[in-house]
Formats: sequence, C-alpha cells, structure tokens
Amino acid sequence: GINAEYGGNQIGMEFWKQLCAEHGISSEGVLEDWATDGTDRKDVFFYQADDEHYIPRAVLLDLEPRVINSITNPKESNYSNLFNPENIYMSKHKSSTRNI
Repeated sequence: GINAEYGGNQIGMEFWKQLCAEHGISSEGVLEDWATDGTDRKDVFFYQADDEHYIPRAVLLDLEPRVINSITNPKESNYSNLFNPENIYMSKHKSSTRNI
C-alpha cells in the first residue's frame, strides 16, 4: 500500500498496527509463537526478509516529515523498526503544507 502525506501516514500506521495484531506479528516484525501454524496469508500484506522478520508491503511518502519521523523514531513508536527504510520517502527540504 501507499501511505501519503500527513493523514495518509497516520491512518496507514493504524492499519499496519491492526494487521500486525491480526496476523501475530510483533511491532518489531517478529512472528508471535501463537501465529506459526501457517493457516493465514501473511504474504499478502507482508514480505518475509532474509532475517525472518515480516515487513509491510508499504511505501510511506510525505513532503513534511513530522508524521513519518514519529513513526520511525524509537522514542515515539513501538513500530519504529517495522518498515523498510528503503520504502520511506520524505522531502529533504524543510517545508510545510500549511498555507500561511
């Protein structure tokens, strides 16, 4: 999925939290013991990395990096290591989407 801009990334984060809970994937991307029976299709929403972690099939985009920074900051989010950093795109310039 593609999570874009402020609201899209906030809603997207809640979506991924729910999917992790439903599929037995911890906030670190590790499969919980109770979810190892293999009866669900985790591969629809996640791919399994070489180190056995599950990573969301997601791209996060934003011109104003505040929300993405809060998602990827370990001090602010338990899910900071869930997403692949190569799939996160933010503006390199400070900008604001607000009209002043």
